[in-house]
Formats: sequence, C-alpha cells, structure tokens
Amino acid sequence: MKVLIVDDGHYIVEYLKHLLNWREFGVNQVDTTTNSIEAKRMLEESPADILITDIRMPEVSGIDLLEYVSTLRLKTKVIFLSGYSEFEYAQKAIRLGAFDYLLKPVDKEDMEKVIRNVTKEVTASKPASDTIMEPYDSLGYLLSVITENGSLIQECKPLSSGCEQKSMRFFQLSAADTEVETKLQKAVDGPDAFIWTTSSCLVGMIPEPETRKLKAALPSITLSAPFQLNLKDSVRSSFYQFFYQEEVVPGDFNMLRSIDAFSKLESRKWECSRQRIQKQFPKFMHRKERIMYLLEAIYFLYLTNDKLHAKEILDWIIVRLKQPEEVYEDVMLAVSRLGRDADFSNDDIIDNIRKYIAGNLAEALSLEDLGRIVHLHPVYLSKFYKQETGENLSSYISVKRLERAATLLTDSKLHVMDISHMVGYKKSQYFIKLFKERYGVTPQQYRKQQIKLK
Repeated sequence: MKVLIVDDGHYIVEYLKHLLNWREFGVNQVDTTTNSIEAKRMLEESPADILITDIRMPEVSGIDLLEYVSTLRLKTKVIFLSGYSEFEYAQKAIRLGAFDYLLKPVDKEDMEKVIRNVTKEVTASKPASDTIMEPYDSLGYLLSVITENGSLIQECKPLSSGCEQKSMRFFQLSAADTEVETKLQKAVDGPDAFIWTTSSCLVGMIPEPETRKLKAALPSITLSAPFQLNLKDSVRSSFYQFFYQEEVVPGDFNMLRSIDAFSKLESRKWECSRQRIQKQFPKFMHRKERIMYLLEAIYFLYLTNDKLHAKEILDWIIVRLKQPEEVYEDVMLAVSRLGRDADFSNDDIIDNIRKYIAGNLAEALSLEDLGRIVHLHPVYLSKFYKQETGENLSSYISVKRLERAATLLTDSKLHVMDISHMVGYKKSQYFIKLFKERYGVTPQQYRKQQIKLK
C-alpha cells in the first residue's frame, strides 16, 4: 500500500512522514512532495492508495487534486489537511468525495485513527487474490506510457499493483504456426504477462524472472532491456531501443508539448488536425522525431474514435513505424476518413449523450456504455464532456437523476425506495443523502412540501 503526502510546507511533510510507524498499517511506501503540480504527475505515473494533502496550496489546491483523482478515475482515498479557518471548506470537500480530513496541527492519535480507517477501506476494496482481474485496455495503457501526453487512460493500468514495481521486458516473436503460439501462451501464462498480435509477429511484455523460461521454450524470441512500468522514462527508453533502434532521453519529448495539432484531434476537428499534421510533420528532419510525433498522433486517434481497431494501431506502432513516412500516410488517410465519416458535431455528441442518459436513468450509465453510443473511448469521453460543457459528466448524471426523482415524488405516490431504484440508486439511504444535499430536505419532506403547494 502506498501513501502520498502533499503540502507546500517542507517541515509538515517531513513531520507527517515520520509521525507513524506506517508498516503497522500495511503501508510499505510513503512518498512526499511540496510541489502540488509535481503531485499530479506522481499520481498519473504511479497512483497512490492514499493521498494526504493540504486543502489550500498555491497553483494546485487540495480540491484540485481531488478532482484530478476523479478525472483519472483512480481509487485513491483522499484525506485533507486543514486549519480551523478552513473547517467548513474541509466539510464541503468530504461531500465532494474526500475520505476524511485532519485539522492542523495534526495530532498523532487523530492521524492513527484516520489512517487505520482508510487502510481498512483500501484493503477491503482490493481483490482477494492477485489473479482476480477486471477487463482493461492493455494497448491503451502501453500507448499512454510511451507517449508524452498519456494522461487519459489510468484505469487501464496493469491490475496487480505489484506489476508496476517489477522489472519487465518487451519481447518479440516472428509469426509462426499454432504450435509455437501455444508454447508462447503457456510460457507467459499469468496476470503480469501481456501479449499482442500484429500482422507479422507476436509481441508483449513479461516480468524479468519469466524470461529464462520463455527463452528456453522459444529460442528465437528476442527480448528488450529491462524496465519498470511505474518509471515512464525507463519504459520509453526500452521501447524505442527495442522496436525502433533509437536512443531517447526525457528531453527528447519536450518538443511534443507545444504542438497544437493534438488538441484539435481531441476536439474531433478532423480537417483542421489533418492540415496541421500535414504542415508539422515535414519540419521533423530526424527519424526519431518523426516516430515520436506519429506515436503521439496515433495515441490521440486511438482515444478519440473507436473506428480505429487495435490490430491496425498495433501494426502501425510495432511493424510499420520503423518507416515513419509510410505510417504518416496511413495516419493522414485515417484522419481524412474520420472527417468524412463524422456524423455528429460536438454539440450533436453532447445532445446524444444527454438524450441517452434521460432515457436510461435507471441503468448503471457507465462510461463504457456512453462511449459506445458516440464512438469515443470511455476515458476520453469524460474529458471531452468536461471540455465542451464545463461540468463533470458524473455530476450531470447525478443532477438528472435527482431532478427525475423530484418529479416522481411530486407526480406519483411511489415509495421512496422504488423511486430510488427507478433513478439508478440501488441503496435508498445513499439516494436520500444525495437528495437532501441538493434540495435541503429529505425526499419525504420534499413530497409534503409539494403537496402543500398544490
């Protein structure tokens, strides 16, 4: 279990880091930072189980970090540090989803109590076994790690938390018969093994200890230098060297941060994106830069439209990107095709999402379901909706559910529990809590008020 402590006061983070015997609570790693912007990067690259953060900091506040955790769909539990003057602010933060808060100066006994409670909840929410896995997008995760702007796909991280800490290697095996593929599957069978199939080869990544067994079973296999998934620069260095025979360092990626074509891809402005990519690509004189640029474009294309299939993306990045000029032509054709096939404007997409929500309030309304409606990657959908409307998609769904509940309370004699289920809340107590936060009264009290007004 990992804890991240964030406060702009150096002495505070050091005090909290050494306040407890963390191992007594099952915590084996405590990271600290006095830079809240750095905290966002740390959460993105290697999420913590528990975030302890000052509620008010310059540039990025604790509330901002809480929203960032929500945007990345992390399971991180957030505990706020606040002064007495911020007491009401901290209580509001609890309603926004924080686990708890601690008043400064932090007392050891209070800290122990909160940490005991939060670690119990973290433990209870984890799978009973490391081999139990949920569906995830392994290709999307790989793309998010090897690109510069890969911040949208955190729920696709490898499922056993230990995997990120292990030494891993990429491998490649030329396409062979079924017997060879079966040997590969048996040799890398496990939750920390990843295999992808391209048009001409099998590739993937496996833990370092498995490489000897794999090499013995398949002598023709090739392996990369080792890396750790939680160290982005290590992954990228190994990936570029192994698949493209190019040496990269962190500074190589700086040039991608100022390129605006990708923001247009995010906005689904296909023709504008095509023109900007067409203008920018020839400016890169070196093969390495062209590969880096195209990988960035491919990542955003992968996120912003589900009409590009995983196998097509894999062929681009594994097989053909060794010759970036060829893939450039493919990317340009893909962007042009998406522009021709685009059925909806951004406003149409928002309208379709809202219409679907209105007609399915009793359902779970997952990002995956909504993404399929408008052909967007579920994580990108959340960001896209926020960019276009200024509000979180989850907040909009909650408001519409409670508005529908208010209408049913006024126009029907249905029981509160039945109304709760009809608007998508399986636990009536949670529904009552949310309703009271929005309307200031319980559902029953609201119904009585409306009857009096008639």
